[in-house]
Amino acid sequence: MLNLIRTTIEMSVVAVFSILFAGYAMFIYPFEKLSEKLSSEVREKKVKYATFSQG
Repeated sequence: MLNLIRTTIEMSVVAVFSILFAGYAMFIYPFEKLSEKLSSEVREKKVKYATFSQG
């Protein structure tokens, strides 16, 4: 009986974290990448550090 409860709790924890990870990957991460591509500040820093690392 105790083993069944422990297994149920473990599976519930794994399921919750899997759902949270999938939700982040599908709904939040694409918007973060899109805002990063559209941000002029990020673009300036990429140019600054790209030229710095080459020369």
